[in-house]
Amino acid sequence: MASYASAKNGAKTLLIEKSQEIGEPVRCAEAIPSIEEFGLKPEPEFVRNIIKGGILFSPSGKKVTVTQDKAQGYIVERKIFDKYLAIRAAKVGSKVAVKTTAIDLERDGNYWNVIVEFLGEEYAIKTKVVIAADGVESNIAEYAGLKAKKKPLEICSCAEYEMTNVELLDKNMMEFYFGNEVAPGGYVWIFPKGETANVGLGVRDKKKKAIDYLEEFIENGLAKDRLKDATPIEFKVGGAPVSGPIEKTYTDGLLVVGDAAGQISPLTGGGIYLAMDCGLIAGEVASKAIKANDWSEETLKEYERRWKEKHYEYLMNHLKYRKILEKMSDDELDALAEALGDSLEGIDLKKFVKRIITKKPSLLKYFKDLL
Repeated sequence: MASYASAKNGAKTLLIEKSQEIGEPVRCAEAIPSIEEFGLKPEPEFVRNIIKGGILFSPSGKKVTVTQDKAQGYIVERKIFDKYLAIRAAKVGSKVAVKTTAIDLERDGNYWNVIVEFLGEEYAIKTKVVIAADGVESNIAEYAGLKAKKKPLEICSCAEYEMTNVELLDKNMMEFYFGNEVAPGGYVWIFPKGETANVGLGVRDKKKKAIDYLEEFIENGLAKDRLKDATPIEFKVGGAPVSGPIEKTYTDGLLVVGDAAGQISPLTGGGIYLAMDCGLIAGEVASKAIKANDWSEETLKEYERRWKEKHYEYLMNHLKYRKILEKMSDDELDALAEALGDSLEGIDLKKFVKRIITKKPSLLKYFKDLL
C-alpha cells in the first residue's frame, strides 16, 4: 500500500521484496476485517471466505458467539493477495525488485543509500525517503537510529497448519480458544478458508515451542473430535509483535510501518488492515514531502500524527486488555466467559467491562482501571 500511494501521487518508487516471490512465505492467519475502504473489491481470486463473526471458547469449553451486525470480514489467500497489491502498485508506476534484500542503510548527505543484495552482488540505491516495512525482525529502522527491536516475550510465536477435512461449527465463523494450558499468552484459532481451514496458535512462553502446543491442541484440545480426520496441506510459522507501537516511527528521510512499527493489535495479533492503512498514510506523506523537496524529520512527522490519530488509542487499549487477560487463571477466564453470556452483538469493549463486573464482581480487580 505504501508503494501504491507513493507512486500514485507522483513519486518515483521502488518496492524491494527479499523473497523471490511476493507473498511468500505466508506468516499469518490471513484474516482481514475490511478492504473496501482501500478501493479494493473482494475478488474471488484472493478471497477464500466471508466471515460474519467469531466463536470464543473458554478453557472449560464455555462458548460465546460474537457477531458484528452487518459488517463482514474476509479470509484471504495471502500469497495471492500480496501479489495482487504489488501488481496494483506497479500499474500506477511503482517498480518492483524481487529476491532483493536490504542489508544496510548509509547516510549520503540529505539522501539515504540503501545497500541491497541481489544474487550475491551488492548494490547501493540512492533515495530521498525510505519506508521500512521489513516486519517484526526490522533492521532498517535500527540502521536509521530508531528503536524497533523487540524482546523475546514481546513477540508471540505462531505456528499454523492449513488443513483439509476440518469439521467446522460454522463455515462463516472464526473460532478462538483461550487458556493457559492450550496457548499461554495467546490463543488458538480455527479460521474457515473455503475447502480448507487455518488451524494455528500464538503463544508467549519459554517452556515449549508453538508447534508443540499446536500438536497438543489438535490431538487433545476442545476441537479434537472435529479435527480427527483433518490433515495438513501447508505449514506456516511466524512472529507477531504484541507489545504495542514502537516509540517513534519517523526520522529524517525514513518512515516505519506495519509489524516493524508495532502497528498490530497486541490483543489479537491482527495486523493486515493496520499495515495497509498505515502504509497508505506513509506513501502519501512520503510523496508529498518529495514534491515539497523537504523530507526532513519535521516534515515527515505528519505520518506519525496521522496514523496515531486513527489507530493509537485502539492499539493501546488492546495492549491493556492483553495484559489483563494474561494475568487471569483458567478459572477466571471461565468466569469471564460466563459473565459475557452466550452471545454478543458487535465489539464494544467498554460495554463488555460493565457487564463483566456486574455479573462477576470477583473480576473487578482486573478491570477497575478501565471504568
